[in-house]
Amino acid sequence: MEVELVAHTPDPAWVIEQAASVCYDSTPTRECKLVMQCYRSGHHSVLEHASFTFKISGISRACSHQLVRHRMASYSQRSQRYCDEDGFGYVTPPSIELSSYHDSIENALDEYVHLKNSMGRPAEDARYVLPNACVTTIYVTMNLRSLINFMRERLCNRAQWEIREAAKEMRKLVVDVMPQADEMLRPKCEAHVDYPFCPEHKSCGRHLTLKGVYRTE
Repeated sequence: MEVELVAHTPDPAWVIEQAASVCYDSTPTRECKLVMQCYRSGHHSVLEHASFTFKISGISRACSHQLVRHRMASYSQRSQRYCDEDGFGYVTPPSIELSSYHDSIENALDEYVHLKNSMGRPAEDARYVLPNACVTTIYVTMNLRSLINFMRERLCNRAQWEIREAAKEMRKLVVDVMPQADEMLRPKCEAHVDYPFCPEHKSCGRHLTLKGVYRTE
C-alpha cells in the first residue's frame, strides 16, 4: 500500500481561521486559536473549507469498497471495465498465508485471461471472476470535517486491518501540513482527548465503554 497526499488547501488552518472569524466578527490570528475553539465546541462546518486529496495505491478492492462508503468525499478509481487486469496484483491478509489462497487467486487470473483472450468476452464481463483481493488505485478528496468522521471509524482498533492502515497513513500526511489536526484525527474512543471512552457495545479494551465509565450493570 502507498498513500500520497497529492494536493491540499494551502495553509489549511489559516483558511479555516479566516472563515471562522467571519462567523464571530472577530480578528483571525496566525496562531489559529479559533480553529481549535470551533473544533472543541462542535462548530465543525468551518472545517469544510480545508480539503485534502490522496492517491492510494495497492489496496484491495475489498478495502476500496469500505472506503467509498464514506459519502461526503470525491473518488476516482481505476476501472476494471477499461483497464487490463492480466497479471493483477493482489493483497494477502496476514491471517491467510496459505498456499490454497494463492492457488485460488491464480485460478481466478487464469479464468479471467481465458474469458477475455480465448473466448473474446469483454473485460467488463470477464472481471466478474476477479477476487476482492485484486489491487486497485483510487484518488480520494475529503474536507477536514469528513476526514474527522472517517478517522473516527477507521482508526478504531476494531476496524478492518487494511483500511485502518490506510487511515493511519492519511492521518500522518495531514498532520504534517496541518499540525492542529493531530487532536482532531483520532479514533472515536479518543474524540474527547481528556475523557476517552468507547461508544460501542463491544470494546477492544483500549478504553472503557460508557457502561464501564458509569459502572452500570
